Amino acid sequence: MTDQPLAGARIAILIESQYIPSELRIYQERFTEYGATVDLVSRLWGQPSLRFYSTVEPTDEQNVPPVEWVEVSIDVDAVDPSSYDAVIAVANYPTVRMRYNTPPRTSEEAPVTAREAPVVRFFRRAMADRRVIKAAPCHALWLLTPAPDLLAGRRVTCNPVLIADVINAGGVYVPFAEGTPESEQVAVDDDLVTSTSWHATEKLVATVRDLILARRDPEWRATEPVRAGYAEWSASPFPRTEDATSLTGSLAPGATGDGGPQWERTRRVLVLLSEWGYWGEELVGPVEELDKAGYEVDFITPNGRRPNAIPASLDPNFFDPPLNRPITTPEMAAKAQEFDDPSTESGKRLEHPLSLAEWFPQRPYYSAPQAVRLLEAYQRAVEQASRQVARYDALLIVGGSGPIVDLANNRRVHDLILAFYRAGKPIAAECYGVTCLAFARDLNERKSIISGKHVTGHCLEYDYLDGTSFVEARGKYLNFNMGPPPYPLEFILRDATAPDGAFHGNFGHPTSVIVDYPFITGRSTPDSVLTGQKLIEVLDHGLRRWGW
Repeated sequence: MTDQPLAGARIAILIESQYIPSELRIYQERFTEYGATVDLVSRLWGQPSLRFYSTVEPTDEQNVPPVEWVEVSIDVDAVDPSSYDAVIAVANYPTVRMRYNTPPRTSEEAPVTAREAPVVRFFRRAMADRRVIKAAPCHALWLLTPAPDLLAGRRVTCNPVLIADVINAGGVYVPFAEGTPESEQVAVDDDLVTSTSWHATEKLVATVRDLILARRDPEWRATEPVRAGYAEWSASPFPRTEDATSLTGSLAPGATGDGGPQWERTRRVLVLLSEWGYWGEELVGPVEELDKAGYEVDFITPNGRRPNAIPASLDPNFFDPPLNRPITTPEMAAKAQEFDDPSTESGKRLEHPLSLAEWFPQRPYYSAPQAVRLLEAYQRAVEQASRQVARYDALLIVGGSGPIVDLANNRRVHDLILAFYRAGKPIAAECYGVTCLAFARDLNERKSIISGKHVTGHCLEYDYLDGTSFVEARGKYLNFNMGPPPYPLEFILRDATAPDGAFHGNFGHPTSVIVDYPFITGRSTPDSVLTGQKLIEVLDHGLRRWGW
């Protein structure tokens, strides 16, 4: 980095009385050192300039810090926020003063009056320009809460006294990890930088500097928004486009179609697993087939935690209660045990799965504050996230009892399925994982995507009377037996496929796999290998209908 990386940049500091002198000095000194011009801007009430005083917080009766004064001669209504590279509202209580306006005469006027305070209006105009970096430390989000459409869906931090205001304005408050020092508590949501207090001013300045520099890149407008600083959320790990640089492939020898070389891309399948227990063979069976076909496989779980096999699925001596016989061969049990063991090569594949929560947003409650704005923000985020399926050829949902807990009615799972469905890509599901297909529905149509389709799944005759179990490992196994499954999957699938589709249980048949494009469904454990084989036939040989 050069000595003056921000040469030519302009920074606007929004200020009023009760500012913190140390914070202001850091802004002025650091940005000036970086080569930027720093302007102090405020509401001047028709005066050519005004003086504002600093906050006074005595440590004891004998030690009262002196009041400092700063003179401002730039009126907020006289400048265009888009003429600046960054707009920063100072911390503490100046933003309370900057929100002041004449009290409205009627309740109908109140929202407009709140939005029309000059500094609020200026900050709103700045928010309309993504090129301009906005920084709101400590209490400064008070400049955005009067115009909640700007804060809806934005991931921010703030002084704790503002949390209710931020939430009521539709913002998403995300806390920092326990033990994070105040000096590091800076959060970034694209063009909006927030912090919990003025103690993070040095880091906030460095963050603003880096974001300004990023926007000087000619390719900046093609990049994804930057989001960072949170304990519970980070930027998506997926590439932005499906161009050749984001895909694994090799040049086909001698291929010259259309006058140029052709690329043979390695197929890639995304495998979704529950964090509450998958059935070992229902992972091993299809994944082995995908591996043999030369496919690449990525694993994803709801929150990025390592998935774990249900112990019974690792035991070749386990008698399945409805069938009254073992259903796992010693060979398959050994393979499933390898996948469940993090020290093996197979087990290492599951060690760091992708996180669905980091990819797709959570759908807000309809009763949430600023629900309309939040839903608009949610739809935009879903559309952006859905583009990431371009790098995959198919989705596979692994079965077992775990999907009952964290996949079947997981709205992020539904959005993932809908992204593949709308892209016309195959979706395979096994056992209780098929439930996710029944519940994946467009918010407006409310009709299952398997309506009119033919599917199979865990049929009524194979449901347990006792022994439906879930397992989660956070350092140790926590086994839980809830007795029978909480719902009969067969009934759900019969209702979801009606009136023109059908559920095929194929009770008494050794296997049951149905292909009704784009869906490939497998009934249960014995169908796992065949499910993988049919998925490959769909992708490589154009299979569109099979098994009914």
